Amino acid sequence: MDKFNWIKEHFSNRQENSWNHISYIVPNVFDEYYLIHWKVGIVDNFPFDEYPEQNETIEQTNQRIKIEREFGLFINPDKDKLFREISLKQISETFEKPYDYKLLNRIKPTPAVKILEKQSKIALKTSLIKLANGRLLNLFIDDVYRYSIDEDPKQERTEIDVEKYLELQEDFYFDYCTYLFPDDLSWCLTTSEDLPMFLCIKKEVKSNFQIDFGLETFEIEYNEELY
Repeated sequence: MDKFNWIKEHFSNRQENSWNHISYIVPNVFDEYYLIHWKVGIVDNFPFDEYPEQNETIEQTNQRIKIEREFGLFINPDKDKLFREISLKQISETFEKPYDYKLLNRIKPTPAVKILEKQSKIALKTSLIKLANGRLLNLFIDDVYRYSIDEDPKQERTEIDVEKYLELQEDFYFDYCTYLFPDDLSWCLTTSEDLPMFLCIKKEVKSNFQIDFGLETFEIEYNEELY
């Protein structure tokens, strides 16, 4: 049996108007679905209340620059070192906002809160190694035609390890429509151009996933409207 039929059949039957749901990218063959949020960092003691939300006047611009200079955030190539990792739960308590995957959209945008890409990728790698449990995996790349680096890009890849998967994702910027899964289809990690990263699981791996996964996740319903 073709290891990739389950996803190829979904593409041939899906409803185009469902793009804002996980049902748009994954058939309903799993028991639970989780949105994955990358790690977040914050600059301690940053004066969020004093930082102008708008940047439309000279006064607002000057105040922004003054605060950014004070905290080492203005034109600093090493500013990533200024950020302390913080959970979304802690952010929700700090800013008194609801705790969910939309949290960062609800707080005032400032340079003092950001996604920690390096730490997130390390946590993802560690988590996938644990999920794979020594097995090689399968990778389906729906929009592989966008991959101009490879003269003969392969849409279906088998016997791929986590290292190779992440190497490809560096080229893809986690922006291609991809599906990483083991032969038994007990779980599947998805990426997509228009949606976040999702982990789809069957009940038999739930306990291991909850213990071992190193990024914050939010359970969602299969037909839930995401944004």
